Amino acid sequence: MRADRRLVMPLFAVVAMGLYFFFSPRLPKDQTIEIVLGDAAAKVVAVRLTYEDPGSSWTSEIELNYPKKSAPRVVHHAPHMPDGDYRLAIDVTGAAGGAHVDRRVVLRGGTTSVDVSEALALALR
Repeated sequence: MRADRRLVMPLFAVVAMGLYFFFSPRLPKDQTIEIVLGDAAAKVVAVRLTYEDPGSSWTSEIELNYPKKSAPRVVHHAPHMPDGDYRLAIDVTGAAGGAHVDRRVVLRGGTTSVDVSEALALALR
């Protein structure tokens, strides 16, 4: 019986590690997204972020609203989602119009920065 335990415990550990490494990339984790608004931030009143997983029908959306002239130059969002490739739709609304930017982002933990300042400078003149 002792010999069986000596074989079963290492086998169990190997199977557990294999399952962990298989499923861990699919588990949600904290991600950090920075949307760089730049000089146009003073004209921004809302930023809507829509994350879409191209491999499925999964989407997530958040809207951040700001009083006039108080939006930060860099908007931070910390979604809790799995690593992967996503389509990120960014809709920025200002008092005199808005801008829509689509970007492909690869989330692997850490911080991902998306600069939309040029598109905003043209749209929110």
